[in-house]
Amino acid sequence: MKIVLSLIICSALAGECKPPYQHKELFEDWSSCMYQGYRDSIQLMDVMGNDYINKNLIFIKFACKEAKKTPESAT
Repeated sequence: MKIVLSLIICSALAGECKPPYQHKELFEDWSSCMYQGYRDSIQLMDVMGNDYINKNLIFIKFACKEAKKTPESAT
């Protein structure tokens, strides 16, 4: 089973979220996807900086989901 990670950056001030960003890597298990979700969230917050996060009330959501099987992956 392969797991895909999606991250969504949201603003509580604007009441909206950006379209989901899908991580380019597929994960072998749930825990590695979850750990990467937390790492990516912290990294994004570091890039945005405290002023931007506080001014726009930024929060980040992420989800790990089983990757959909394609006909190529079934063989």
